[in-house]
Amino acid sequence: MKAKNIERLGFTVSLFGPLAAGSAGVADELKVRYPIVDYREFELEHNGVTTFDTAKSGKSNDQFYTIEWGAGVLPFWFVELEHELAAPTAANITYEATTTENYFQLTPTGKYWGDLTFFAEYSQPAHKADAKSFTFGPLGQTEFGEIAGYSALHTINLLFTREVGNNSTNATPFFGAWQSRLLINSYFQPGFEYYGMIDDLGAPGKWADQQHRIGPVLVGLQNFAPYGKFKYELGYQFGLTQATARGAIRWRLEYEIPF
Repeated sequence: MKAKNIERLGFTVSLFGPLAAGSAGVADELKVRYPIVDYREFELEHNGVTTFDTAKSGKSNDQFYTIEWGAGVLPFWFVELEHELAAPTAANITYEATTTENYFQLTPTGKYWGDLTFFAEYSQPAHKADAKSFTFGPLGQTEFGEIAGYSALHTINLLFTREVGNNSTNATPFFGAWQSRLLINSYFQPGFEYYGMIDDLGAPGKWADQQHRIGPVLVGLQNFAPYGKFKYELGYQFGLTQATARGAIRWRLEYEIPF
């Protein structure tokens, strides 16, 4: 099944945000952002991440959750309001930030070899001592290759963050994500994902000090037309460096309603 046909069913994909220390961000979601704008659709979305490691590592049971409200207000523009909650190891869940996200689709869906979107985000922290942040960068998607007769869809996110305001730094964090999956049908699309985080591109440090993850993912959609669509994603990430938790489970639940 071709990607453009999947998109006609409303099957979309999404990715990342701030990596600034001391504040939660989209990067903590381990979410891939997709470049296709769903025009005239209202979206309710929940994302969650929980990490796993040894008890004394300080990297186990980190939790991050979001609740997002979004709408495709123009054929090329999708806007979201996001509420972020987090619970570092051995801490209670607290409200971390309110974020606005914008997707500006630069190419018509399926017209060229790939689809390209510019992502821009502003995050307002709940704690006055934390810095505000802007995150921006390209989201790309293309379909190529075939395994067992099924096409493969590939998505990439390349996002950069800058802080402003209280306790801001001159660092430029980077968050990258890659997802490849087989388009078996709209209900069942297995694949794999990679996530990479660098605290400052100007001083990236050693590989061991960066966060890199890779693992399997399962994506699917149930269409309840004309009442909307339910989408899910479920993945497990294996840490590749000393700075990364050994494991992380992530999930995404989304309901879209046309208007």
